[in-house]
Amino acid sequence: MKLSRVGSYHVKILLLLLFICPLAWGKASVVFINPGKAEESFWQDVDMFANAAAKRLALDYRTFHGERNHYSMIKHIEWMINNQQLPDYLMLVNEKQALPRMLSLLEGQSVYVLVLLNDVSAEQQQLRNNNPHWQNYLLSCIVPNNLWAGYQTAQSMYLNAEQVTGEAVIISGDKTTPASVERTAGAVDFFQHQAGIDLKQVIYGHWDEQRSYQQTKVLLKRYPDLKYLWTANDHMAFGSIKAIKELGKQPGRDVIVGTVNTSQQALLLREQGEISALAGGHFTAAGWGLSLIHRHIQGQTLPSKVNAPLFVMLQPGTEAFEKVKQKKWDAVMFENMLLEAGNPLSFQFAQ
Repeated sequence: MKLSRVGSYHVKILLLLLFICPLAWGKASVVFINPGKAEESFWQDVDMFANAAAKRLALDYRTFHGERNHYSMIKHIEWMINNQQLPDYLMLVNEKQALPRMLSLLEGQSVYVLVLLNDVSAEQQQLRNNNPHWQNYLLSCIVPNNLWAGYQTAQSMYLNAEQVTGEAVIISGDKTTPASVERTAGAVDFFQHQAGIDLKQVIYGHWDEQRSYQQTKVLLKRYPDLKYLWTANDHMAFGSIKAIKELGKQPGRDVIVGTVNTSQQALLLREQGEISALAGGHFTAAGWGLSLIHRHIQGQTLPSKVNAPLFVMLQPGTEAFEKVKQKKWDAVMFENMLLEAGNPLSFQFAQ
């Protein structure tokens, strides 16, 4: 039976749409290779925000937690490839410089890749520019300005202490993860350029509360007049605050503490003044990534890199502070989000 001219035209249009955007006709699958531990407060915030985005955008979404083991992330990608379990989209983090190996495994596979939180290196960007496969499948990169976050938290500590002179120490995350390196560099840059601050030492707490607690006990004995203690995440700040209190000192008064992240405990300590400076907002990265994937499914062209800031300084009583405190993410209109146009907390809520 021959198709009518009108029917034939409609079939051609349908086939063209399927060719241009095949995922628009089904539920696109997305896997986030989360480098953190499921019980860590920051990654819980990441997961909560991303799960709300996936639900709102009707995406088939799941998360694999690497448990702070970058080899585990690599092994999971190998498993997905070997068992033909690759999704339509992967969201990856360059934790401990594991991204090049993950991209090497994925080259030639029909899976779109979005990079979150830790920037690709100049060499990796060149790979994207010169490699036909990655020109098509490496979609975009969403990276917070960690230099800004490190600098601003250190500056806020100093200003909240009314620019009092004193000694400072930094407890960084690790030596290789770009977010850790850049965040620490920002704090170092501020402290080293203040005539009244003597930066004594930079050590590495590996994002761990108990380790930071033990390190802080040693640091406070080594530097009994320590005034400023900066940590790269909230869990390390919690450990430091515990050590400060055990030695009979008051965090926020005797020792000024600054850190990053938006856990309920960090927000509470910021309100109580035991944390004097707090930056956050980058937990939204995976949710923003899903919003970009939604746009890609609709056939929109994505920016190769999103340069909008993902961090804001969180001051009690402000709108941004209340948003991250209440965490009403299910009401966020993820389908209308344009990260390039504003800050990470500028989204609208459904009425």
